[in-house]
Amino acid sequence: PCRSSRGSSRFSLATLSNMGERKVLNKYFPPDFDPSKIPRTKKADLNPNFVVRMMLPMSVRCMTCGEYMYKGKKFNSRKEDVEGPEGEYLGIKIFRFYFKCITCSAEFTIKTDPKNMDYAVEGGAKANFVPYKDEEKQRQEQLDAREASEKDDTMAQLENKTKDSKMEMDILDGLDDIRSQNARVARLEMDDVIGRHRAETERLQRIEDERARAAAEADAGELAAFAEQRVKRLKEEEPRPPAAATASSSAAAVGGSSGVP
Repeated sequence: PCRSSRGSSRFSLATLSNMGERKVLNKYFPPDFDPSKIPRTKKADLNPNFVVRMMLPMSVRCMTCGEYMYKGKKFNSRKEDVEGPEGEYLGIKIFRFYFKCITCSAEFTIKTDPKNMDYAVEGGAKANFVPYKDEEKQRQEQLDAREASEKDDTMAQLENKTKDSKMEMDILDGLDDIRSQNARVARLEMDDVIGRHRAETERLQRIEDERARAAAEADAGELAAFAEQRVKRLKEEEPRPPAAATASSSAAAVGGSSGVP
C-alpha cells in the first residue's frame, strides 16, 4: 500500500507539472542574454496608414462620376495622420481618411475638423448643402462682425447693449403674456368648456335651420310663380271660336228669350 500511494503521488505531481508547463508564462533567458542587442523599430518609422471600418460622416457627391453617397454608408477607409503644421489644432491631432467611390472607385479624402467639431472634404468629392450649417456660419459671421465693430467704437457698444436689453424686455413681455394665457386656460373648468361648446353648437344649428327655412321659402315662391305663369300662358294659348259662330249663337240666344220660332 505504501508503494501504491507513493506511485500515485508521483503520477499526480507529474501530471500537474505537465499541465503547468502547457500554460507557463515564464520564459527561459540564458545567462549571456543581452536585451540591448534586440533590434527595435522606432514608432515614427511605422506606416501610419491602416484600414478602418467607418461610415460617411456627411452626404457627398463624387466629382468624377457624379454619384451621390449618403451619410451613414459604410466604407473600408484608410486612415493616416495629417503631417505638418495643419496636423494639429490646439493640441488635437487631425486625421485624414481615404474613401473610394462606390461606382467609379475614384478616391476622395475627408479629414477631421476639430475647430468646428465636424468633418471637412479635402478633394475628390463635394459635400452636399446642409441648411443648419449655413445658419450657424451666418450667425458666427454676424458675431464676428459685431465684435469687430465694437472693438474701438464705444457708441456701437452702447447701441448694441441697448438693442439687447430691448430684445430681452420684449421676450420677457411675451413670456408674461404666455404665462397669463396659460393661467386663464388652467382656471377654466370642464363644465364651462362643455357649456360653451354646447351653446356654440346650438347657435350654429339655429343658423343652419334659418338658412334651410329661407331656402325652402324661396323655392316655394319660385314654384308658385312658375305655376302662375304656366296657367296664364295656357289660357292665352286656348283656341278662340270664329266670329260668325259667335254671332249666330248670340242671335239664337236672343230669339229663344223672346219666344219667336
